[in-house]
Amino acid sequence: MGVGFEFATGWDIWQLKTGMNVPVQGIRSEADLNQYTTSYPKAAVVKGGFGWQMTVDGTEIEYVVDAVDESEGGANQLVGIMSDLNKFMKMMNARNSQAFLTAKDFPPGTFSPPKDRFVIHIKNDLRFKDIEAIPQVTGGVRLARIRKLWRLLSDPNSAAAKQFFAEKPGGNPMYSPIVKRALIDWKQIRDSRWPHHHPSAALRGLVTLIATYLMRGYSPEQHGVGAVKYLFFVMSRTSFSGLFKELPAEEQNHYKGAKDDWVNFICVDVMSKIAGMPPTGIDPAGKVLERKITDRGNLKTPIELPITRADWLKGMVDGRDLLSAQEHPLGGLDNATWEDSNPELGHRLRGLAGLGEKMDTLQYGGKSNKAAIIEFRARQATLAYKLWPDYAFRMHKFFTEINEGDRHGLIDLDAPGL
Repeated sequence: MGVGFEFATGWDIWQLKTGMNVPVQGIRSEADLNQYTTSYPKAAVVKGGFGWQMTVDGTEIEYVVDAVDESEGGANQLVGIMSDLNKFMKMMNARNSQAFLTAKDFPPGTFSPPKDRFVIHIKNDLRFKDIEAIPQVTGGVRLARIRKLWRLLSDPNSAAAKQFFAEKPGGNPMYSPIVKRALIDWKQIRDSRWPHHHPSAALRGLVTLIATYLMRGYSPEQHGVGAVKYLFFVMSRTSFSGLFKELPAEEQNHYKGAKDDWVNFICVDVMSKIAGMPPTGIDPAGKVLERKITDRGNLKTPIELPITRADWLKGMVDGRDLLSAQEHPLGGLDNATWEDSNPELGHRLRGLAGLGEKMDTLQYGGKSNKAAIIEFRARQATLAYKLWPDYAFRMHKFFTEINEGDRHGLIDLDAPGL
């Protein structure tokens, strides 16, 4: 795995309906668009390049850059990938004045059949403007370094927090305080039923990530949310069952034989120390996601997903992550619970633990180490396409340093290039 990127552009793309072709006069209006086209299936790939793909997310064009290792070799590989993508983006950008584009508007051979059957729609507010994107980055973070990363992101004045959490100018920081709440004093991270045990750095990191999830799902008032993944601005693509397996053997074995103690440790001992949570902790029988899902406003009656905190926590000890699409396949009798009512979006738990138990592999202390693959989903500052390579290089260096640098040293994201 390694460090990978997504650049969501705001340009929309639709595929031609079966048996239909672009009319002689071309696509001239949104009415024409509705008549001749339909949505792509989720994650459809329209074009591939050297280490990147032009994909479809809903109806939006998104450029996905393959993950590269956190190493000097990975950095060199990233140079070639971003150079090739930037060349393609320059060609795309030269056509930003048209409201509707088809394959015929590009140099011959740019799009190969049958992937040339599309219509791109550039909304009026994006026409005549250089292509921009809201970037997202996915990187591997060793469990023992989760808390170091959280400490950095909890400071709204750090360069990393300003990049990962593009807050509104002049507004109060929203995400950094949430991260800070999860950073309880590690000396308070104690299991009351295993009082003489000193939690390993990996366990402290895992607990911090679990607490962040539980905080985001906590909502006694059952406020609505458009989609589950909107809650998790820091989202583990590795399953929590996979993360649990990275704990030292002593801790794994202890909690495998004492699952109720594991639940009590998290729900009571840990969550009671977090600001804004009940002083006695949270109810293990309560739902992981108390917030009701609206399917981006598509549901007249929002729904609640039936995964309890106790079941989720016990599941990860048993090798299952119940907060994942893999554990609730579509097509069964409970399909209405799990399938998004927007047909192109698929599962309501899409993305969460989407890589199963797959982890990143990187070097630390001269040894191979496993790392949680984490997607940073909070809205970042919009970047013109010419700035994407610089952003990618800075992010690659940042994740390398978080994992491999001095654990007591100061680490931050480099400033943007001028």
